[in-house]
Amino acid sequence: MPIRTTCLSYVILMIFYLYIQPVHARGLIQLEEGDQGIAATKAMIDGQNGLFMFDSGIGTSGITPGTAQKIGCVPWGQVTGFRAIGERLDLSRCNTTHVAIGMFRVTMPQVAVIDLEKLMGPPAQKFSGILGLDLFAGQIVSLDVAKNRVVLEDYRSLSRIRLSATEVPIRLVRAAEGAALTVDLGIPTREGMLWMEIDTGNYGPTLINRKAASLVGLEADRKARQELRVTPKPGLESSGSALVRDLILDGDLGREVLRHWLITLDLAAGRGWIQQAAQ
Repeated sequence: MPIRTTCLSYVILMIFYLYIQPVHARGLIQLEEGDQGIAATKAMIDGQNGLFMFDSGIGTSGITPGTAQKIGCVPWGQVTGFRAIGERLDLSRCNTTHVAIGMFRVTMPQVAVIDLEKLMGPPAQKFSGILGLDLFAGQIVSLDVAKNRVVLEDYRSLSRIRLSATEVPIRLVRAAEGAALTVDLGIPTREGMLWMEIDTGNYGPTLINRKAASLVGLEADRKARQELRVTPKPGLESSGSALVRDLILDGDLGREVLRHWLITLDLAAGRGWIQQAAQ
């Protein structure tokens, strides 16, 4: 009888813990949208304040040459990466850098030095750099594109998320000799799994590899935008416009698709969960 009572008490406590007791994440990074509609956050890099774009598809977080000068970094070495279309980017880097966003603090082993103005033109002048998922390596985060925020989770909040979210296949992609970090989402097709990059920095149509187009219901030779529907797991359908292009990956999921989901990523264990975002 005492054993049964103890077990019952344990069950009640677990129900209270998971369903009744409020479970809060570690923190929240609320992104701002400027006149260009680009999601960014104020951050401090080695004591220097600035406005930084957030882009889950950038791979390697970076600072502008001007910011590098302010923190006393003389860029050196080489960081090589590739854009989805295959364009090669050779960048220099700075050593260990301390990043602070509100109460969030992290020390990064390196950051790339990126001339954003060359890539984006005059609108980039107001930015001090760009931050990616490598900022959160080894941690748990939720990407809420519809509400322009990154939620810093812990194992308590993840336990609550897992009650309502669906686990989905993901891959952690560590390019640039392991310095970069992006995440690919698995999309099942009749031929097998397509791996598409989760790219919050893609403000245009989703990009689909020409060789994968027919597997997601698109015409491979059509140059105009097409309507794309993707379903990583039953009940998690999302849609948006897409362009078919020659890419070096299966696809690049842009904000039109991602805004339909709340995406939680365990960047230590390489596991992901999605739930439908409130529209």
